[in-house]
Amino acid sequence: MKFQANNIKALGSRPEFYLIYLVFYITPWFFQSPSKTDIIASIVGLMVFLPVYFLAFRDPSRDNIPHTVAFVLIGFVLSQFNGGFTVFHIYACVLTAYTRPERRAWIGLALVSFSFIIFTVATNQPWWVYSFPLVAGFAIGVGCIYGASQDEQVEQLRRSRDHDTQMATLAERERIAQDLHDLLGQTLTMVALKSEVASKLIERDPARAKQEIEEIRHTSREALANVREAVANMNQTSVAKELHRARSILTSAGVDLEVVGELPKLDSHVDRTLGLAVREATTNIVRHARANKAQLVFEQNQQTFKLIIHDNGKGTITSEGSGLSGLRQRIDDLGGRTQIDTLAGVRISLTIPLTH
Repeated sequence: MKFQANNIKALGSRPEFYLIYLVFYITPWFFQSPSKTDIIASIVGLMVFLPVYFLAFRDPSRDNIPHTVAFVLIGFVLSQFNGGFTVFHIYACVLTAYTRPERRAWIGLALVSFSFIIFTVATNQPWWVYSFPLVAGFAIGVGCIYGASQDEQVEQLRRSRDHDTQMATLAERERIAQDLHDLLGQTLTMVALKSEVASKLIERDPARAKQEIEEIRHTSREALANVREAVANMNQTSVAKELHRARSILTSAGVDLEVVGELPKLDSHVDRTLGLAVREATTNIVRHARANKAQLVFEQNQQTFKLIIHDNGKGTITSEGSGLSGLRQRIDDLGGRTQIDTLAGVRISLTIPLTH
């Protein structure tokens, strides 16, 4: 069976995946057959290890000192039997590396490594038994510490970006509210006053009342036109504007954006639709992709124009949210087609007929 890239990445996020390294525990059995006592001790050790392992995997960043100590002790106990006990040292190094804050992770890694040295020396273990696991465990632990720190920085950046987006949305709502107040406040007040005047004059002076009603109708139509214009201006965008915005946002998120090809002159409606597509794709890259590179490609022939947005992230879209489904609908309305591929990152291809 051929696994897709996103399936492999999803598999790596499951705790069961890393239990494969327990195969190193039984490696010595291929060179020296285990005794009945060795097998029983190994089964008991695994029965203790597995619950602690799955409990620790729920949230590796929390205080995992008890779990780390348990891994170390399990390895020390099983060292008295035929088996690769050093694998539990590796698990302990990895687990302590994810402890937060980072300073505690470094201290924990040093203590785990030091305890391993003390134990192997005190029990007269051959140097070739502990030297490689010691170096490998420390190196893997260091890598995990830096990886956890990078993930933490990305998460902080995402939270900061979400906060900025919320503040910008709030400011935009306040601006819209103010614009609508300015547009409609005086108009609706005038309509209310003239309606009251017309109701009083409808019997005494029908001609004057009719004049007031005509003015109300004219003012209402004018207000409606103003509101429509305001709403249209709120939705105005273009590929060029969104591309400039995408560069700024992706750079702040640590994503390199490469633009390939030249943007042709497009119909205003098509330009706006593709601009919204660039906006939605940028949002997905920043929020979900965990990418560090993105590419935006313009392709054109005599019949069609194609816009391709591709990132090298985790390539997981479990379902299309309102943004992507709305994008697909807008492209369909233009007679185009939308293709979304998650084999290697996320690749969104939008094809629009130039005859539109």
